[in-house]
Amino acid sequence: MTHRGLVLASYGTTRQDARRRDIEPLARDLCAAAPGTPFCEAYLSAPVRRMLRRKGVSAPGALGDALAALADAGAERACVQPALIVAGSTLDALLAEASGWEGAFPGGIAVGEPLLSSARDLHDVARAITEAHPARHGRALVLVGHGATGGANQPYLALLDELRAQGRTDAFLGLLDGAPGVDEVTGGIKAAGLGTATLVPLMLTAGSHVARQLADGAPDGWQAQLRAAGVEADLDMRGLGSLPAIRTVFLNHARVALRP
Repeated sequence: MTHRGLVLASYGTTRQDARRRDIEPLARDLCAAAPGTPFCEAYLSAPVRRMLRRKGVSAPGALGDALAALADAGAERACVQPALIVAGSTLDALLAEASGWEGAFPGGIAVGEPLLSSARDLHDVARAITEAHPARHGRALVLVGHGATGGANQPYLALLDELRAQGRTDAFLGLLDGAPGVDEVTGGIKAAGLGTATLVPLMLTAGSHVARQLADGAPDGWQAQLRAAGVEADLDMRGLGSLPAIRTVFLNHARVALRP
């Protein structure tokens, strides 16, 4: 028997370039931080898993598959680190599924926190974003998150407050599902007298649907709407998982979950 096992649970992506850039580095970092610990990955999105199966692409299975593999490997305790940004409905579903596997692990199942879970997280994530996207004269930095249900959007807003507290008056926040939306962001940019903007996904990895909603090719995409309002916009599709400082925040959460 081995004392513990670790699962990295991400939403998943159908884009293999995004997986290589944004998910695989986090998986490698987690493995390096817990040497000798049985490790598995899970994709939490059933549609993503189905699409990859139809394409014949080898990819992580569901959370239950990963937990079953750890149990088969003899792990007495399972630790699941969600590669999620906030504690929304996806985390709720993860917790519910994990609870059904408690009986398979004598030491129980520990679930780590999402990226934005504390004041320290907000500080560290804001600094990581500034390092990756330094301020540029006359240009807005627009962070675009998926959005979450209920009050789960509050950490997104708190991150914007932290960025502003760190001097990023050029930073704006938009959500694909929820407020502020593209109209509010556009109004804020124009009110600030900025004529250009860079859109950056506030997500572990930005998949195909995100590209469709943000990229210039879609007539109702965010790039097109900003340009129609007189704000020249470009798009940086790198996910947060590509940033070492962001991965460190996830690693710190996993280390807490891995403690006895």
